[in-house]
Amino acid sequence: MFNKKKWLSMSIALSLGLTISYSAVPPQPVQAFNWGRAIGATAVTIAQQQQLEKQLNYLDTDGRHQYFNQMKTELGENQNYQYNAILDDIMNRLTYVISLDDPSIKDKPYNYFINNDETYNAFCTVGHNLTVNTGMFKLLNNNQDELAIVVAHELAHGQEEHVQSSAKKSFSINLLANLYASQNPDILSVIGTNVLANNMKAKGITKKQEQSADDIAFDYTVKAGYNIGAGAATWQRFIDKMGESKKNFVGELFSPSDHPSHQSRRDNYSEKLTEYSNNKVKVDAKTGMITINRHDFIIPVEANDMSCQERAYLIAGNLAAVYHNHPKNPPKAYLNGNTIYMGNQAIMVVEYGENGNDIVNKLNSIR
Repeated sequence: MFNKKKWLSMSIALSLGLTISYSAVPPQPVQAFNWGRAIGATAVTIAQQQQLEKQLNYLDTDGRHQYFNQMKTELGENQNYQYNAILDDIMNRLTYVISLDDPSIKDKPYNYFINNDETYNAFCTVGHNLTVNTGMFKLLNNNQDELAIVVAHELAHGQEEHVQSSAKKSFSINLLANLYASQNPDILSVIGTNVLANNMKAKGITKKQEQSADDIAFDYTVKAGYNIGAGAATWQRFIDKMGESKKNFVGELFSPSDHPSHQSRRDNYSEKLTEYSNNKVKVDAKTGMITINRHDFIIPVEANDMSCQERAYLIAGNLAAVYHNHPKNPPKAYLNGNTIYMGNQAIMVVEYGENGNDIVNKLNSIR
């Protein structure tokens, strides 16, 4: 006999990515499927969906400023002058770039602020409301190129309306949950179903949407003039620091179950760096060796709280800009003070343990 109640519970479990073990649950007598309750639950779900869409539309339009103020009240607002000056500059540069392709952003400009949370996170929700945690500025040591990739990622979510689409997709989960609850009217089943349904909603952004936001963020930051290697460098820093203070790596950016792995996101950005350089520049993720035209160039030393790999991606990003603009005849490298240039493009600052003249000579021999 086909057991509709068991099928419903299995469907919910599959939708939530869970496994149900029936051996651990006391056997329950098989009951007839109650079509009246099922129809009622479906009607309730449709009404909930209509209310959800109405509320989303309000928060995305007329109610977005009210929602923004509520966010600031709940999360707290950091007034640190330096942090806010950095974020203002990043937002101005990135939103200008976005406006060149999508002028509608001028009709609904982004609201943004820095919240007081010390964990490493940022998010953009409905109504073009964006916030960055204080902890993100501390983790990235106020590096504007790396902060820009984080903000650009959130702006990509905002432009693509990922939060809205994720909320609307919860309709099928609500339907299954309400149908299951309709056949299991005891209070424990109802509570358990609601908890599971809410957990699914909380995950929000999908892996595909995260990957899309990373790709879009790369384009935004490159067009805005940020370091080509910032995306790879940022995720390398996340990887490097994860072991030092893992408890602070929470939130949408670092969700392990429904987001791409940190390594895959770094490698995705690294591949984009190489492509942008006309396949001239590459970084070995394990050693930090930068190669140019398939010749070893340099493994940077650790410096300024950066691993050799993080520095390598930023240096390679500057090289990528040169080889993107001059694929066949890149300008000659030279040392000016403690900074190495190729033409007008700064490549790297020479740190303790590195010999500037030797690096310049090496670069010119393989450029």
